[in-house]
Amino acid sequence: MNIATILGIVVGIVILALATFFSTPNVWVFVNLPGMAIVIGGTAAATFICYPLKEVARVFQVFLLALAREELPTDAYINALVDVARTASAKGKVSLEQSLPGIENNFLRQGVQMLVDGYSAVEIREIMDTSIQQMYETESSAAGIYRTMAKLAPAFGIIGTLIGLIGMLQSMGSDVRTLGPAMAVALTTTLYGVTMANLLCLPIAVKVERRIEERVVLMQVIRDGILFIKDKTPAQIVLDKLRAYLPPRRWAALRA
Repeated sequence: MNIATILGIVVGIVILALATFFSTPNVWVFVNLPGMAIVIGGTAAATFICYPLKEVARVFQVFLLALAREELPTDAYINALVDVARTASAKGKVSLEQSLPGIENNFLRQGVQMLVDGYSAVEIREIMDTSIQQMYETESSAAGIYRTMAKLAPAFGIIGTLIGLIGMLQSMGSDVRTLGPAMAVALTTTLYGVTMANLLCLPIAVKVERRIEERVVLMQVIRDGILFIKDKTPAQIVLDKLRAYLPPRRWAALRA
């Protein structure tokens, strides 16, 4: 679980709640249910217009992805690739085929399967590069949904404010004392839109994009490891080459 993401959301909400509480004697002025409906409903409706239903449905999966652990276990996969290199060097393809059921990562299993099936190094690189590109494009489109929502939410906040201002101006001739409260209520929709965009949508998009970059690096590690094994590179050299993908602080987790 990514504690930083949860902590950031909670701290942001608490700070905004405290600022709201101390800024006015009547905190209920910030509660505007029609305004919330305009911002949330309008943003959701516009998002459905922009993207296919299946992609929008992945928004919640992407959010859970942002809550995942901070760093991917690239070091564990490097250790696994070094073990595969040792196994391939000592026992050959038969042992690799026997190890396939125990490999959980689909991309790594695909690479080992191609080694067993005798694919050439060029073919392995082409297939694995295509898989990396496909993953990047698919996941980036999911992150793009949050960026789109971050652009739409403030716009619908302004729309809600305009609706409130129109109602306020329409009642100006009756009671001037209602103008101030009506103006305050109208402005809350802008507040909702800006808050939704900058506290939720945009940070989640950035978080997911960073996670995609980490997944690309992990898949590149697996690809290079499979190609090293194809070239019958000694296990220690495989370890030294793949170690370059990790920051020095994580080298201690690698098995020599």
